[in-house]
Amino acid sequence: MHKTLAAGLLLAILTLSTGCLGPRLARCPADGGSPWRTLESEHFTLKTDLPSQEAHEAIAWLERLRAALLAAAWPEAHDRPMEKVTVFVLSRSQDFENLFPSSLDGLFTRIGGELSIFLHGSPSTWSARTDGRSFSTVKHELTHYLSAYFQLRQPRWLGEGLAEFLETLELSEDGKTATVGKPSPNAAAWMDYQLQLVRNRQVLSWSAWSVFNWDSRKLDQDTPYQRSVHYATSWLLVHWLSNTRPEGFSKFQARLAKGADPRQSFAEAFPDLRGADIDSMLLPYLLRGSFKERTVQVPSVTTSATELPLGDAEVHAVRAWLALTASFLSKEGSKERRALAHTELDEALRLEPANFSAIWLKVGMGDVPEAQLLPLVRAAVAAHPEEGRAWRLLGGVLGQDASTLAEREAAYAKAVARSPNDASPANELAWVYVLQGRYAEALPLAARAVELAPWDPSILDTYAMTVAGLGRCEEAILTEQRALDVLQDSQDPKLVKLFSERLAAFTSTSCVPKLTP
Repeated sequence: MHKTLAAGLLLAILTLSTGCLGPRLARCPADGGSPWRTLESEHFTLKTDLPSQEAHEAIAWLERLRAALLAAAWPEAHDRPMEKVTVFVLSRSQDFENLFPSSLDGLFTRIGGELSIFLHGSPSTWSARTDGRSFSTVKHELTHYLSAYFQLRQPRWLGEGLAEFLETLELSEDGKTATVGKPSPNAAAWMDYQLQLVRNRQVLSWSAWSVFNWDSRKLDQDTPYQRSVHYATSWLLVHWLSNTRPEGFSKFQARLAKGADPRQSFAEAFPDLRGADIDSMLLPYLLRGSFKERTVQVPSVTTSATELPLGDAEVHAVRAWLALTASFLSKEGSKERRALAHTELDEALRLEPANFSAIWLKVGMGDVPEAQLLPLVRAAVAAHPEEGRAWRLLGGVLGQDASTLAEREAAYAKAVARSPNDASPANELAWVYVLQGRYAEALPLAARAVELAPWDPSILDTYAMTVAGLGRCEEAILTEQRALDVLQDSQDPKLVKLFSERLAAFTSTSCVPKLTP
């Protein structure tokens, strides 16, 4: 398996500290709690204990928000294929606050290849919050998710600047227009501080040029103040470029979309901007304190959704996933949250031993003894033959032995057939072909996986090895570099080392992959 489910599940992309209350969940439906339901729209799966009407309002809001973000930043990509995102909404804010860090109003995560948004409360309260947060985390992280589809290379200042820029987007009540350009709360606080320094005739403590070196530093190398400066400066730079240099900014992003080097692309798009030149232009923009806002038209979207009730076992599996995610985000109480996840998972399997969501999570958590793993997954496949994830799981647990190659290939092929809009099974089947040197067969699968999940470094690596095997060396180098760019903040040094070695072995004229099955 190219990237194991267990390793993926244990990689928390987002790491935060907390001082929250002890982990607790509301009563489950069997004990008199609110019933849960699942809704499916075009781009989202919603799992929630909200009443039916509010659940439909929530998923409609998410569809409109997605359309608004695309209209504001990438209007030509409205119909581009993308993977679905699963959204979990706890109807009672107290339940969310008891489980997740108190600093969070919502979050977006990619854990184990699962794209998830976690929210709370009635959707009627989301736009009414005036404390500056108003689910800015969701807008911010959704922007990261969307931007990965349009920029093969993305310097950190641009990625964070765009996310800060779009996190304050305001959608009209009818969903037909959206306003962008309002300062983000963090940027506003930072700007007030800088303006005070100017008014007091003190030396400014920042230079916009410093964010161009942000990529060379790991996030944990910066102090909280330094991170705030980088985020705010990135926002200011994106705001200024989009409003005063729109043609150059578009040219710059167009080059990144083709995978060009970020520094070289910036120099070509803005030949007059160097070091102090940027500071001298940004300072007056900052001092004016009047930041241009613009309104964009949002195309109509389909907001209808199908609805099904969630059974008791499935509800406990969902609650286990919530607790496990919270354990990744909590320095204090992490063990308690993981224990809560185990309790919920055990109850799900007690109620329904063949519940696939529970089996999937149990395997991903590494809680199944080696001797029981393959029999358990084979039983899951037999019980859920139409579930694409079951076949993908089987392919993963069969191991890398040559004797299982044919069965692995067949399992992944069935996963692809049952989950055509899921990047992971396409990637896994492509990797099986790459290991056998069947590059032409791997290509359409690897390309489809990249189309659906261009933010996944392992998927990019698979595509790089595929085109390398076909002799397309420059494309292989470009894609492997992109995989390393995505890994820039990774806590997996082994993967960084592996991809770096593969990239170093390539030249523009020689790039035959040397891989071990």
